Amino acid sequence: MADRSPVLVASNISKAFGGINALEDVQFQAAPGEVHALLGENGAGKSTLIKIFTGVHKPDSGELRLNGEVVHFPGPRDARDAGIAAIYQEPSLFPELDIAENIFVGRQPTRAGSVAWKQMTAEAEALLHTLGVK
Repeated sequence: MADRSPVLVASNISKAFGGINALEDVQFQAAPGEVHALLGENGAGKSTLIKIFTGVHKPDSGELRLNGEVVHFPGPRDARDAGIAAIYQEPSLFPELDIAENIFVGRQPTRAGSVAWKQMTAEAEALLHTLGVK
């Protein structure tokens, strides 16, 4: 039987901007394989919560646990390295870059300090294959 322990747990997360509460004592948890939807009006705090998960914002209070360990992400790269990332509704793509470069922008595989172009292309092709895209 698969372990259904939560992978991500947010407890009592609060965040305010300029005295306006964006989040107040939010509780959230996700177990492996679960899919969640965050629904609410504009200004309800959906994006703020995602940005806390991904290290863009720091909570004013509360705790975030990943695989049972309390985590504090200094920035998005730290969250991404831990396996948490967001794909936003309106992605900012770079038209002058190819598909592989857009997929790996900011996190290109490297070898000896240079971009590993063949590896990046192969990983992009494998990813697109899993999505049924040629």
